[in-house]
Amino acid sequence: MTNWVSLRLRRLPVGRAWEALREDEIACRSLGINTTNTKLTAFAIGASFAGMAGSFFAARQNFISPESFTFNESAVILAAVVLGGMGSQIGVALAAFAIIGGTEILRELDWLKAIFGANFDPTQYRMLIFGFAMVALMIWKPRGLISTREPSLFLKERKTISGDHVKEGHG
Repeated sequence: MTNWVSLRLRRLPVGRAWEALREDEIACRSLGINTTNTKLTAFAIGASFAGMAGSFFAARQNFISPESFTFNESAVILAAVVLGGMGSQIGVALAAFAIIGGTEILRELDWLKAIFGANFDPTQYRMLIFGFAMVALMIWKPRGLISTREPSLFLKERKTISGDHVKEGHG
């Protein structure tokens, strides 16, 4: 439902303003878009989605406290968003699956004790390996797993532009 609502919001004028603001804030100002109001609407709608998700989380857990949310959880969520790709909902879902699945696979590193000895504690190196994997993925795919995205609205047909409006002199 959240995905459907956000896809619908992207097609509204405020959604197109969010996309334009994400790409270039100076160009938005030159087009007459109030960037302050646009940022505030994005923050308010994002906060409402977060509040809705928090209420579902609280209903499922039956108890919440500040100790329930650690820095590692926040870092993993941010890493999933960055790794998924800017503006790509499918990419974020794939990145979350890969990150959570990868850390769970790394949790089972008991076979390394046979290689490095009985005193080796694999849990100490789990986050180090996770960090190296994140750096390698960001070098390999710097714009995220799904880096291509299409705008919410685009012209249906190709139109030529007058040579006066193009720097090179041809449309």
